[in-house]
Amino acid sequence: MARSAEKQARSEAILGELAELGLMLARDLATQARACEDPAQQAVLVDGFHKTSRAVRLTIALDAKLDRNAARDAAEESARAEAAAIEAAASEPFFPPRGPAERRKDRVRGLMNRLIWNESEGDSDEYDVLYEDLSARLDEAALAPDFEDIPVETLARRIAADMGLPADFALSLCEPAPPIREPEPREPVLADTG
Repeated sequence: MARSAEKQARSEAILGELAELGLMLARDLATQARACEDPAQQAVLVDGFHKTSRAVRLTIALDAKLDRNAARDAAEESARAEAAAIEAAASEPFFPPRGPAERRKDRVRGLMNRLIWNESEGDSDEYDVLYEDLSARLDEAALAPDFEDIPVETLARRIAADMGLPADFALSLCEPAPPIREPEPREPVLADTG
């Protein structure tokens, strides 16, 4: 259980004061024990020094233990916060950026979706097979350098023909016409006047 910062600071202050007082007392006892000439009194002073110095060592060890516990608690809290952040990030859907080729493939899939559903006659397993086949053919078609220039309806009709499906569909959104390419100028041919 984590200690509050205020309580921890108070405990550290008390332990520090106890360690200082114990150290002062241990110094006094050591000085008195060295100066004492009565062996019985010296033995009592040495025993007092031993107990006081042990209390100082235990106080310092307790303070160090509290520091280690506080560091461990902070690390655990940080790890919990990091795990919660990772879990929150994992629960959010990730949609990678889609380029023009991916958007074109999505449009062809959308155009052919009803066609492959009708062809599979409602059988979801057959639909999945046809859909995977369509996706594979689209991936292959996307490798062509002119893929983005071919109209969506043309791509759909070609793939439907390759899959052996009837191309009974109509493009519902207006596909922009392919850009008109001006013919390259040619050198005029001069007649031989010989």
